[in-house]
Amino acid sequence: MSSIIESFQQFLYRVADRTEDWYTKEWLTIGSIVLLLLITFAQLIYFLIPNQKPINLFDPNLVAEMTFVEFQEPTDTVQVETRDLSDEIIETDKTEEKPINWANAVDPTMDFDQRYSARLFVNIGPNDYPERARRSNLGTVTAAVTLYIAANGQIKDVKIRTIRTSSGNLDAFQDEFAQSVRKIFLTQAKLASAPYSSGGEARDFTWDTTVTFTLQ
Repeated sequence: MSSIIESFQQFLYRVADRTEDWYTKEWLTIGSIVLLLLITFAQLIYFLIPNQKPINLFDPNLVAEMTFVEFQEPTDTVQVETRDLSDEIIETDKTEEKPINWANAVDPTMDFDQRYSARLFVNIGPNDYPERARRSNLGTVTAAVTLYIAANGQIKDVKIRTIRTSSGNLDAFQDEFAQSVRKIFLTQAKLASAPYSSGGEARDFTWDTTVTFTLQ
């Protein structure tokens, strides 16, 4: 037994002498050979184990899963913000409202075959009195207007004939009262009676009326 140990020691000494001047290339070669021998030895042992299937290193069903992580370096470019418009409704064919042609409206007072009277509901409040005019003590202001009322009873347009007050100078506030008058009749007033009709057919017509602003 001692002779075997001595022979192995002498073998190791000879290997050490020969590999003393080896470089990385020689060590990599020897390492590859040793690794190959270990793999072969492991395969041999695995085959000798009963009830075990051999491993096919070239099985096409063995697919290595690889995950790629993208790294983005910081840049000085300006990021552009985008917006998803899939839930938004964009009107592309919206028809513009045609201007009112007053020549298409008739004057019911000129119809002598019937006596038509239009009743209007006008919702007017203290806030309709122009703010700047309140500080001038104009008092009561009355506006006379002519309305264009469509056959369906909708007030379509307003013509202001006069704007008067019992006191004060109204010239500086004419435009403000005119805007308020148009707003009242176009958004806060409606026809309470049936529209004017002629020959059993509803017609567009005009109607004269007044609205009064009272300073409170």
